[in-house]
Amino acid sequence: MSEHPVKRKYDATARRANAAATRERICTAAEELFVRDGYARTSIRAVAKAAGVAEATIYLAFPNKAALLDAVIVRATRDNPSEGLDAIAAARPEEILPRLASSNAVLMARAGRLIALGESASLMDAELRPLRERAHRNLRAAFRVVADRLDDAGLLRAGARESADSLYAIACESTYLRMTEGAMLPSGDYARWLTDTLAAVLLNERGQGQLASG
Repeated sequence: MSEHPVKRKYDATARRANAAATRERICTAAEELFVRDGYARTSIRAVAKAAGVAEATIYLAFPNKAALLDAVIVRATRDNPSEGLDAIAAARPEEILPRLASSNAVLMARAGRLIALGESASLMDAELRPLRERAHRNLRAAFRVVADRLDDAGLLRAGARESADSLYAIACESTYLRMTEGAMLPSGDYARWLTDTLAAVLLNERGQGQLASG
């Protein structure tokens, strides 16, 4: 009876965990460099050196610098304690705007500068533009769900579509940065300001009354 060598079992779980850890290390290094040096001055070589990996390792995970920045932005918008817009839309109508404003404040404190960097970088890097456009489409769709919920409750001054556009225009990174860094509004007061602003723009008298009594 012939003996055959026993093959080592392939550990896909460990391989995926190692790949995820490497990706996380790359994104951490890239975020620091993007925020410190800007998009144009941050090279893949510099990110590789900061992350302690080879350049080829980065290109295995991200096809180009645009994809890397997009991943860093997605990571920042995901890894924070903000409340999801789907949960906010499912709340009682009078709770929606205060919860949206509080969530937006938390989200922008973590990701506002990175999102702003992505917007400005998309002007110089064509590969980044479709990634940012996709993010905008997703956000507009989520805001439309919120606006539809308020419209169904009869609380909007205008229609759902126009209200969703107003949400998209006001609850954004540039407004957050201008109010907190430009106008020096304490970050703790931003959510209150955003609630009041959205209520004034979006809600009819009934909606404002419910918000005040809620």
